[in-house]
Amino acid sequence: MEQHHDGRSLENPVPVVAHLSAPIEPYDRGDEINSALRVVEHHTMVTRHRLAATYQIAAFADTSGLPGAFVECGTWKGGSSGIMALAHLRHGTQARVFHLFDSFTDMCVPDESIDGDLAIAQARATPGVTGPLDGSLRPMEGFYTPLGGHATPQDVRSLLIDTIGIDKRSVVIHEGWFQDTVPTARGDIGAIAVLRLDADFYSGTRFCLEQLFDQVVVGGFVIFDDYGCYEGCRRAVDEFLARTSPPMFLNHIDAEGRYIIKR
Repeated sequence: MEQHHDGRSLENPVPVVAHLSAPIEPYDRGDEINSALRVVEHHTMVTRHRLAATYQIAAFADTSGLPGAFVECGTWKGGSSGIMALAHLRHGTQARVFHLFDSFTDMCVPDESIDGDLAIAQARATPGVTGPLDGSLRPMEGFYTPLGGHATPQDVRSLLIDTIGIDKRSVVIHEGWFQDTVPTARGDIGAIAVLRLDADFYSGTRFCLEQLFDQVVVGGFVIFDDYGCYEGCRRAVDEFLARTSPPMFLNHIDAEGRYIIKR
């Protein structure tokens, strides 16, 4: 009979299970999350798993007393900020300000030298895109047309204020390209408990990290929505974290989403 080097029999070996998939759901706080998902499902392109993680992160920020604002760079129709708002209404004991940044137009053109094959293919498939893919702040006109068009600030206000019930004084919308709006707003934001980055490409992701990361409190969260989607986003995050001390673990949410907890 074959034996291990330590003498154990291989007649009935322990089955290999490392390759088996385990379900991700049910989530912790599952009932709350499923209820919140029904509220925001028509206002987002983000996966259930990333929305669930965002809810859990926002809830933890409130239950643990993390100070600071909830900040989102890349809001679209407000689904992810809505998830944070619903978690805050259930678990928060002190008011938080929601600073929401978006161009409220179509995505800007990618930089074909850094943003990767998917970004280039999407740009080339968008009928309104002309000129070089140089990462300039030019909207890819028609990019959101298959999804009903780009969002408006009123779409976001309607969801957060009218539907969810956040005090209108706590919702601050910054309309325009990040490079124009973030520098002028950062002084008013102050401390940040949760920073959610849905900036798509290299330049926007890197810019928002450089502008806002220092304002994230120790123990606060930074969520990267596009890390596994666009090569430019991954590169921006990896480069930034490589020079950040102390090192921070990049937590996996799903194929595209990641987050860190600031140390």
